[in-house]
Amino acid sequence: MKRALAILVGVVIVCAVAYVSWLNPTGVEFRVAPTRSVQAPLAALMIFACIIGVLLVLSVVMIQAGRRAFLTWWQGREQRRVERIEEWEERGEALVWHGEIQQGRALLHKAWQRRPEGAHAVLALAASYQDTGELERARTLLAEAAQQHHTNPDVLFALAEAHRAAGEHAACIDVFERLRALQPRAPRALRGLRDGYVEAKRWSDAAAVQEALLAELRDPECAAREREHLTALRYQAGTVLHEAAARAQAFEALADSRGGSLPMLVSLGDALSADGRGDEASVVWERALRGTPRTVLVERLAGIATEARHRERLATVLRKLRGDQVQMDNVHLLAAELYLADGNVDDAARELDAIEDAQNAPPLLQGLRAEVHRRRGHLEQALDAYRRGAGKRRMYHCTVCQRAAPEWTGYCTACGGWDTYRSDIEIGIR
Repeated sequence: MKRALAILVGVVIVCAVAYVSWLNPTGVEFRVAPTRSVQAPLAALMIFACIIGVLLVLSVVMIQAGRRAFLTWWQGREQRRVERIEEWEERGEALVWHGEIQQGRALLHKAWQRRPEGAHAVLALAASYQDTGELERARTLLAEAAQQHHTNPDVLFALAEAHRAAGEHAACIDVFERLRALQPRAPRALRGLRDGYVEAKRWSDAAAVQEALLAELRDPECAAREREHLTALRYQAGTVLHEAAARAQAFEALADSRGGSLPMLVSLGDALSADGRGDEASVVWERALRGTPRTVLVERLAGIATEARHRERLATVLRKLRGDQVQMDNVHLLAAELYLADGNVDDAARELDAIEDAQNAPPLLQGLRAEVHRRRGHLEQALDAYRRGAGKRRMYHCTVCQRAAPEWTGYCTACGGWDTYRSDIEIGIR
C-alpha cells in the first residue's frame, strides 16, 4: 500500500513538472552570484530545486536516524557493560562467601576499576580484607575510594569503622565528623560519631551528639534507651571536671533531673566530700541508702565516719532496712565490719552468727571471723580463718559484661551499662 502510494505521488509530481515545462518552454535568467547569471529552462530549474529539497530532507532524516541508531548502540553497549560489571560484583561476592577469596577479590577489584563511580565493589572488597584481618589494606582501599567518593556516606562510614577497628580513634572521629557534615540528621552517622567520642573519652561532645540523635528518633522504646544513655554521658562528663565544686553542681543538676538515681547521688556525695562538705555528703548518701540500699553507699558512709557515733548511726540504719529490700546475710557482714572498726567484738560476733547461709557467704566472712578470734586471743582459730579467706580482694562486677573493677563506677565503659556495678558483698537485691 505504501509502495503504491509512493509510486502514485511520484507519477503526479512528474506529470506536474511536465505540464509546467510545456506551459513555459522559454528559458529564464537564474542568478548564481550578483554579477553572474545563467539561462536555463524554467522546468529544469524547478526540477533542480526539487532535487535539492529532496536531498536536504533526506540528509536531515538520515542524520536523525543515524543519531538514533548511534544512541541505541551506545546505550546497549553501556547496558552490557553495566550488566557485565554487576555480574563480576555478584560473582566476586559469592566467591568470597564461599571461601575462594583470591578469585573473588580479583573480580571485585576488576569491577571497581571498570566502574570507579560505583561504591558497591570497593565496599565488598574492603569488607573481605577486614574479614581476614588485613585492616591496613582495607583502610588504604577505603581511603582511596573516599577520595573518589568524598560525598558517598557508605564509603565514609566504612572508612570510619575501619579506623575504629584499628584503634585509630582520632581518624575515626575525623571521618565521622565529615559524614555528619554531609548528613547532619542521619542516625547512623550520629551514633558512629557519638561512639567515637566515647572511645576518645570526649564525654561532653558525645552528650551533644546524643542530644541530636534523640531528636531524630521516633520509636518510644528506642528513645527511652537513648535518653538513658544521654544521662550516662552527661554523668561521665561531670566526672572529668577538675573542680570539686563544679562536679557537685553538675551532679546536683543531674540528680534533680533524674529524680535522684543512685549513680548521681553517689557521685554527688563524692563531689561534696571532695569539696569539704562532708556533712552534706553524709545526708545525701544516708537518704539514698534508706531509699535504695546498696553496698557502695555503706562503704561511702563508713569512709567518712570519723567517730564511733557515725558508725553506730550507720549500723542502726542497716538494721532498719527491710528484709525484702536487701540480702540480710551481707547486711550482717557489713554491720560486723562496722562494729569491729569500733572494737565491739561481741556485737560483731553476734552479727556474724546471725548469717544464715554461711556456706555460700563471701570471703569477707572468714576475714571478719579471723579478726574476732584474734581479738579474743584464739590464735589458732584466727589463723585457720585467715587461711580460708586469704587473697580474696573485694571487687565490683558489671552485671551485664561481668567486668571486674576494684572500685564502684556508675557507667561501664566496656559495655555501656548504666548503674550495673555491684559489690561482691552486695546488700541490694539484684
